[in-house]
Amino acid sequence: MSLRRVAARGALIFAGVICVASCTGSLLRSGRAPAVEYELSARGGARGPRIAADLKVLTPLVRAGLDTDWIAASYPDGRLSHFSGSRWSAPLDETIEQLAVQEFRARSGLRNVVPAASVMRSRYRLEIEVLAFQARYPSGGGVPTVEAHFVARLGEVGKRVPLVRIDARVMRPARANRMSAIVAAFEAAADAALDRIVAATDHGLAATLTPRTG
Repeated sequence: MSLRRVAARGALIFAGVICVASCTGSLLRSGRAPAVEYELSARGGARGPRIAADLKVLTPLVRAGLDTDWIAASYPDGRLSHFSGSRWSAPLDETIEQLAVQEFRARSGLRNVVPAASVMRSRYRLEIEVLAFQARYPSGGGVPTVEAHFVARLGEVGKRVPLVRIDARVMRPARANRMSAIVAAFEAAADAALDRIVAATDHGLAATLTPRTG
């Protein structure tokens, strides 16, 4: 997965975030700063065996507090905050949906994988719930660890009972307490979590479509 910084916006934004300097240095503080947008994109990888099935990735369900384009940070006392002047290139539900579609197209053996807005008919659908996608700071400050926790449910259109449920929770430490290193950790965590979802989805559909004998 490659990381691309998209652009620095000309407008100024107010982050509305206050933090003790020893926790996060200058990354989380109140004030005005140019917004920098970050985009996550899938890396190439070995594709799985071919599967004669089409999949639609639904727009993810994102827990309250993360349903924004701000990049989130959390603390041991339960506080959820956001990095000043740093945003995803789209709201988090769109960011994860786009990334998931890219990951499937890069690694899955499925015939077709399309996003929620596609008019293409697909027999199977994948619902992703984003339970966590934030940089977790330890007590006393220091370098954060990024948590990506996605729960995916693979189902057949028109049926309520899922074929497969995948719980993918990944922790990736940042190399340093600076924004580029933190976003790289987000990238690594999301990549690992979605890789598990792709593999489990392929396995589940392959098993479902394999004729039973005996």
